[in-house]
Amino acid sequence: HDYCETYVLVQNNQGLCGAGDGVIAGVIETEEGLTVEGAGVHLSGQTSMTDVTPTAGDYQFNNLLTGYDYTVTPELDENYLNGVSTFDLILMAKHILGTQPLDSPYKMIAADINNSGTITTLDAIQLRKLILNIDLEFSNNTSWRFIPQAYDFPVPSNPWFETFPEVINVNDLAGELLDQDFIGVKIGDLNGSAQPNALEAEPRNAKGAFYFDADELQLKAGNEYRIPVTAKDLAKVQGWQGTLKLDQAALELADLAPGTVESENFGMRFADEGMITFSWHRSPVASAEAEHRSPVASAEAEHRSPAASAEAPADVLFTLVVRAMADAALSDVLAISSRYTQAEAYGQDDELMDLGLRFSNGLIAEMPFELYQNEPNPFNDRTVIAFQLPAAAQAEITVHDASGRVLRLIRGDFAKGYNRLTLSRNDFGNATGILYYTVTAGEHRATKKMMLIGN
Repeated sequence: HDYCETYVLVQNNQGLCGAGDGVIAGVIETEEGLTVEGAGVHLSGQTSMTDVTPTAGDYQFNNLLTGYDYTVTPELDENYLNGVSTFDLILMAKHILGTQPLDSPYKMIAADINNSGTITTLDAIQLRKLILNIDLEFSNNTSWRFIPQAYDFPVPSNPWFETFPEVINVNDLAGELLDQDFIGVKIGDLNGSAQPNALEAEPRNAKGAFYFDADELQLKAGNEYRIPVTAKDLAKVQGWQGTLKLDQAALELADLAPGTVESENFGMRFADEGMITFSWHRSPVASAEAEHRSPVASAEAEHRSPAASAEAPADVLFTLVVRAMADAALSDVLAISSRYTQAEAYGQDDELMDLGLRFSNGLIAEMPFELYQNEPNPFNDRTVIAFQLPAAAQAEITVHDASGRVLRLIRGDFAKGYNRLTLSRNDFGNATGILYYTVTAGEHRATKKMMLIGN
């Protein structure tokens, strides 16, 4: 004879029998009080569940057995560039140099790009690579991090004084806990400009414009040209970013020679497409030195002869070396775009400015109308549609399926330059597969294709 022992573990995984009366619920918001949409909230412990925050940013787990321990863990790791720009690099540099420290522990956590527990130039290097589209994500961090709202940092000026929690632990659940809230921190966003949900449109109120300057040229097919790019108003800005667009039917990039702007400020990943990303900001130390220039130096500058000032050439920022593939005016084949890095500049008072390209004949290259590919694509939850307008205008955005049936229609007034909309699968009903989106603004119209995959 022989025998064996076995065990039967009875679980109530789906809450179908003898459901408990425990509840754990809360809201996820940014430091500014904006709700975070699309965060996956995971419950572990006596049972496992997952909820996804809607536009309202709330989550809830019902029918939990009381008397057990549970852990709530949010996560969101997508759209790394949301809220990230060269202005964040400016704020980071001011913090590192101590001229303008970040004023909250959440902003400091957002500035710790490499998740080292410190804020250094290594974080700035990684963030710039993201802005330039050299990197598409952070190597040692997620796009968002979440901290229990009830947690008090013992040393707010040093959020890493102790390991801060990123989960909520509930021991011996008794009844309903409805205030298990989190603060969402968008990594890389130091000024709170991220768009955390589909209802919060990214604001863009530009004040004035900053221009690159270049000589107008009449290009002849087969010839090679060196095009120095300067900026007469460089002293008026703290930094700028954007995408330089070359019409490949008329121009071929042979080289980009750095000047006062170094090669590390350019991204050449899309150079084969005629696109060069760029991001630059001046050192806060240099800005401070300019503001506190000695009286003697200031007097000399004020009394410098007008002729000498007029003749003093602007520093060359960089030089494009191009080959002409067709006869064309340079102003017709070279432009500033937001295709990969959003085009904008930042004034000395932190104001947002438009970025443009101005030629020696006084012509300002018109910002082209462009519709960009949605990101991510394919998608199964949310996606971002972005487009660029040459001037502020009323625009219409439609999404339709292959049969032409309109699934979503949005009309509104949009700003000059870069605009973006976040759409969720709920906007499209039960549709899946290949969809099309069209942006119409006055005489401009463009359509692109996207893929919505099932749950």
